[in-house]
Amino acid sequence: MSAGGVGNPAPPGRPNGVAPPAVMRLVPNTSEAPGEIEEIDLLRRAAGGEEAAVRQLFRLHVGRVHRTVARILGPSDPDVEDVVQQVFLASLDGAERFDGRSKVATWLVGIATRRALDQARSRWRRGRWQRITERVGLGRAASRPDHRRSMLDQAHAALAELTPDQRTVFVLHEVEGYTLKEISEMTETGISTLHARLKAARKRLDAVVEAWNGGDE
Repeated sequence: MSAGGVGNPAPPGRPNGVAPPAVMRLVPNTSEAPGEIEEIDLLRRAAGGEEAAVRQLFRLHVGRVHRTVARILGPSDPDVEDVVQQVFLASLDGAERFDGRSKVATWLVGIATRRALDQARSRWRRGRWQRITERVGLGRAASRPDHRRSMLDQAHAALAELTPDQRTVFVLHEVEGYTLKEISEMTETGISTLHARLKAARKRLDAVVEAWNGGDE
């Protein structure tokens, strides 16, 4: 499944501590979306069982949805494709609840974010004990990132150092260009909480990259 597709313009500011070419240009934006009225009509028709509409809805938004899920779970995560499918099934099942206050694309990204975040949080909880044992010397810690890897790999590795909640708000705000208000609507999380998570994510990324740079000296 392609990871290209519709995307928002990157914000003018650059995330601290991570090389801009690696994070801001993870996936290029290559297509334009139809008008909002046509989008809503397409969603309604797809939810009504029109196969052509389902295929068109998928083609228009799969890039954006795939990109969102992959950045939260990780680009090589084996469950990305499954979560993407879940997102479109959920959108068809819940189309009647779409009130049109946001764009269809934003609404779909919201579903994708919540589905991927649920998956990431579940894994985070399952891996908590392993992280604790590694910290006290009872487990086997993962090897350090290869400092010679590409900028793209470094960006993904840096994002992997964040908690699922931090990674989600960082990716949606700094990489995809959504406002905190839009992310609040997508994730059903207060703006003040999102701001705190974004600040913590930037601080963590600064520390990660500083550690990497120190390891090269």
